[in-house]
Amino acid sequence: MSELKELSWDAQETVQPVPFEALERRGIRRRRRRQALTGAGVVAAVTVAVVAAVLPLGNVTGTEKPPAAGTPASIPVDQAAEKLIRDKKSGGVGIAFATPTRWASVWSSPQPGYTWNYAAVLSRDGVRTTAPVRKNQYVVLRTGDEVLALSMPTSMKGSDPTWAQSVMVGLTDQGRVEKKLRWAPPTSEFADGDVLLAYGTLRALNPETGTLREVKIPGIDNAYEPQRDTTGRWWLVGGRNSGVGNILWTDDRGKTWGRSVISQGRMGGRIGVSPDGRTIVAIPGSKPGTTGDQVPLRLSTDRGEHWTTVATRNTQYLQSPVAFDNGTGLALYQGKRRELLRPGAGAPFTPPADLGELTVVGDLVYGMQYNGDQAITSTDHGKTWKYFEPR
Repeated sequence: MSELKELSWDAQETVQPVPFEALERRGIRRRRRRQALTGAGVVAAVTVAVVAAVLPLGNVTGTEKPPAAGTPASIPVDQAAEKLIRDKKSGGVGIAFATPTRWASVWSSPQPGYTWNYAAVLSRDGVRTTAPVRKNQYVVLRTGDEVLALSMPTSMKGSDPTWAQSVMVGLTDQGRVEKKLRWAPPTSEFADGDVLLAYGTLRALNPETGTLREVKIPGIDNAYEPQRDTTGRWWLVGGRNSGVGNILWTDDRGKTWGRSVISQGRMGGRIGVSPDGRTIVAIPGSKPGTTGDQVPLRLSTDRGEHWTTVATRNTQYLQSPVAFDNGTGLALYQGKRRELLRPGAGAPFTPPADLGELTVVGDLVYGMQYNGDQAITSTDHGKTWKYFEPR
């Protein structure tokens, strides 16, 4: 196994800031999401684990076929959840796809005292259900070709009373599944079937039992962006509170970790890893105490052995790196001139004006509006887009 070589980031050009009005609109949207996360006890930005796999992606959203024989066509309605989801004051917080016809979305409703209530929608091949109303934030994630909705405890302490309200909801060909989350002591290793989630600290979820535990990585204070490729390798961004960010990977479920510095002296960073693990798109984090820092968008097509700088942009507006098996990727730039950068694929596209983020499953690219409640999807690597409201 070749070590990832240290990446060298060079500032190359200056980009004008976004007009104040646009920043204000984005700030309102992102502030609502940050406040929602704070209500769940999350300080760091949520990064949901993606169990990357080569999956046959079926019909695009909006063209789902009727449920197959044996699939429940009618599921009991949770009136409280439906009321929250349908309320005009409620807003979409996030979405996750497993396939184009299997997705889950999170909805928040403002409450007195600057608090929120949350519910989630799960849709599987045309069959729909909801997750119950909770005070703590829901997170939706992909596990294989299914999606789950989780409302987690405020902290990972076993004595935290909010464990009693924590819940995991899924939708299978047998119907709706709801389980309470179960606490387990911290570990340095995790099971093969576990899904990793990052909330500053790393967590491992067993989808079969609902067991949730913290995963400790030696020498790492914070972890972000866990992604699994089809070889079974888990990738993530990790670092110390001192600000040094690393790309980390494990092939043995946490027994050992390989690592490479993303950028010396920079905080965190972001990566997108292709399903086969060969293509990586990387964005370094910012330097402490700086604004308007210029960073390169980097591409590797050999699992991080060699890197190419494909663009340089203002770190404040460069986000959402994703990668595909064909050696290309995408990244969203929301500066004065909005761009959908295409590492390895050519000139940038112009993204939808309200696309706030990017995530990918296979060749399906998707995100939520930053000033609305619709999901935005693309099946041609960002050339064309479709909208739908995932309620």
